[in-house]
Amino acid sequence: MKKTLDILSEKLCTICKELAAILLGILAVFIFAGVIARYVFNNPFVWLYEFTLILFSWMVFLGISVAVKNGENVTLNLLGTLPAKLNLMFVVLTNICTIYFFFLLTKEGIVIIKSTSTEMYNTINISTAWFYVPLPVCGVISLIHMLDAYVEKKNPLQKIQTAAIGEV
Repeated sequence: MKKTLDILSEKLCTICKELAAILLGILAVFIFAGVIARYVFNNPFVWLYEFTLILFSWMVFLGISVAVKNGENVTLNLLGTLPAKLNLMFVVLTNICTIYFFFLLTKEGIVIIKSTSTEMYNTINISTAWFYVPLPVCGVISLIHMLDAYVEKKNPLQKIQTAAIGEV
């Protein structure tokens, strides 16, 4: 399972990075074209705002899952330097809270998608649920990355201990 999970996590991370880069390129092209259309030709793209909202939502949540895979999620060090065991306890607690957050993101994201699936955008003929689809996608992918981080070593706390003593 360890190898399969690691391969899955790596492939998902690669897909998320590449998809986010493609979306960024598309976003840049369309926003540039929108500026030209508005200010040069005085004919703005009325659908551009809603289109960019959807793309931006996907980019952000794909980026979050990549950050989780790379261990680059934001943490706060409010208590300063703590003894190693106490620091380890806070790192474990933080990881448990993070896992719970991604579980809720997935669960509630699905609820939001179901409740918005019949609503349509005004200027583009698609459901507003597409803005919220990245929530459970990010949640599931991030949970896979976190699970992979725990089973990566024989002792799941070894990686956490290293982080707690070294960087946190």
